[in-house]
Amino acid sequence: MQDQASSGKFKGFLRIRGIVFAVAVVVAVGQAEVMRILRWGPVWLLPALYVLMLVLSVVFYDPEHRNPNRAGRALAKVFMFLMIAINVLNLSLLVRGVFTASLHIGAIDLVGAGAALWVVTWLTFAFAFWEIDGGGPEARLTKRVDFPDLMFPQQQTDQKFRVAPPGWRPDFGDYLYVSLTNAIAVSPTDTMPMTPLAKLLMGIESFICYVIFGVLVATAVGIATGGVANTLTR
Repeated sequence: MQDQASSGKFKGFLRIRGIVFAVAVVVAVGQAEVMRILRWGPVWLLPALYVLMLVLSVVFYDPEHRNPNRAGRALAKVFMFLMIAINVLNLSLLVRGVFTASLHIGAIDLVGAGAALWVVTWLTFAFAFWEIDGGGPEARLTKRVDFPDLMFPQQQTDQKFRVAPPGWRPDFGDYLYVSLTNAIAVSPTDTMPMTPLAKLLMGIESFICYVIFGVLVATAVGIATGGVANTLTR
């Protein structure tokens, strides 16, 4: 009986959080690869820590969705901020590697680390927006959202022409799009942050991606000028 209950809880978890479960695994692998390139910490540490957090999130999950579980919500937010903190740390090491050359890392490896960090940042903040909006996915599922953290065009009540059916709710793909446009434009586009936390997260993502763009440009210029210099000395 207990095994059946555990199985039902896990199935309920995957039904609501299955896509994000997969995204968290991809983020863990991506951050581990950036760690390997930048040469800090044991590479296995982050994947192991993330697996532990995901297992705990299943343990604290409420399969009936009647109320967002407080322990589960707290754990999800810790997980979210941990992912963001690791991204910021990786960014600082990336900048150090480009502008001080103290890590003895090749330019091509730095470009690869920057590109991987950008993708990881995009996925991390998609997860963060999905997690905070309207109290979390369970709260949105049970229609207890009075004041959303992110205002999608489909949720605007003063629109002259309806662009979505009544009761429309965003899914994870919508948060992927919001994070992608914020990462590219380094500013909100069609979806506006409405709460201080949403504005903070968008600001952090924009800052990280802006610095990554600068790092990639600086590295590319260094590679190009180095190639020109080698050609002239021949």
